[in-house]
Amino acid sequence: MNAHTKVNNHTPGDSTEAQGDGSAMQTEKSETALDGAALHQALAIATAEEREDILRETVRTQLADVLAPTTVDDDSNFLENGLTSLTALELTRNLMTLTDVEIPLVAILEYPTPTQLGHYLAEAYAAVNSGDGATA
Repeated sequence: MNAHTKVNNHTPGDSTEAQGDGSAMQTEKSETALDGAALHQALAIATAEEREDILRETVRTQLADVLAPTTVDDDSNFLENGLTSLTALELTRNLMTLTDVEIPLVAILEYPTPTQLGHYLAEAYAAVNSGDGATA
C-alpha cells in the first residue's frame, strides 16, 4: 500500500504473511476486536488492487481466528479447512462488522477461498461506498 498502513497486525504483501507455522495469520482476539475503523481508513486510501489485497488478508485473518489454530493460504478452501455452518456464520458476521458490507451466507460457498471472497468483498465494498446505493 502506498501509506503502508497496517491492517490485521501486518502490512499486506509483507514477508510474514506466508509463514508455514501460520503465526502471521493467528492473532489475539483482543487485536481483532472487530473495530473496522482502521480497515475503513486503509480501504479509503487504497487502490482497487490494494483494496482487494487488504480484504483478502482480512478474510484470512478472520478465518484463522475462527478456525484457530489452522493455517490459512490465499487459495485454501474454507470447507476443506474445517469451516462448518456455525463457523461460517461467525466468519460472515465478523466480516460484515468489519467492512459494513452485507454478505449473504451463501457467499462462503460461492467464493470458497480467501482470494475469491476478498475479490467479492472488494467489489461489494466499492459498490456500497460509490454512493450509488448498490449492495452486494
